[in-house]
Parts: sequence; structure tokens; C-alpha cells
Amino acid sequence: MYPINTLLSKPLEIRIGMDVFILGYPFGNAPPAFPVWKRGSIASEPALVRMTTGHYLVDTASRPGMSGAPVILRDSTNNYIDGALRAFSDPATNLLGVYSGRLRAAAEEAQIGVVWHASFIEEIIAGNMRDE
Repeated sequence: MYPINTLLSKPLEIRIGMDVFILGYPFGNAPPAFPVWKRGSIASEPALVRMTTGHYLVDTASRPGMSGAPVILRDSTNNYIDGALRAFSDPATNLLGVYSGRLRAAAEEAQIGVVWHASFIEEIIAGNMRDE
């Protein structure tokens, strides 16, 4: 086991439709059990996140209890931000942000979740901010 913020292997290019994983405890499963890896996909334009809402939208069948979970991008072949295409013997992994729940919770609704950009984590810690 290792801290989630050490997952940055190389800055990967993030594109619509890429798989992401939400590592959480659905329906109240809790530590010391290992988290469940729920798959989702990027559903909004990642290049606009910091200029618009501050969050990604993901298409995922998440469940109650996943809020606050780290969201990671994991890929074996990807474009680095520098434009180079490389294949990895081990998957490259980047922390994208923190999952905060679905836009609508009804099962018949589109299952669109919200992932806050990872840069907010450092801003909150550095600013010692708390929700009032």
C-alpha cells in the first residue's frame, strides 16, 4: 500500500471516453477492507474543467458510499502531455480528483457523476479551508 498522491507516474493526456476508476466503499463497506474499483468514463471535456465548473463529469454506475473516493486514470498505452505515445510494461496511473456523487440519484436517470479536479485537494490543504 502507498499514498494515493504518489500515483503520478507521468502526466497523461486525458480525453473524453477514457476509462477512470473510482476507488470507494459502496453501500457502507468500510476499511480495513480494500476499496471497490468502480469503472466509469470521462463524459465532459477535460480541457475545460479548470476554466468552467472545476469538475469532470463521468458516466458511471456508482452507488451510495462512493462520495469522497479518489478517481484515477489508469492506462497501458497513452499520449503523454508532451505529445509522445508510449507503451508501458505496467499501467501508468494519475490521480484525477475526488468523486462527490451523482447529478441525480434515481436509478432510471442518466448515471452521471461529479469528480472535482485534483488541484483542489492541494488548494484546500494549503489554504487550511473547511466547509462551514
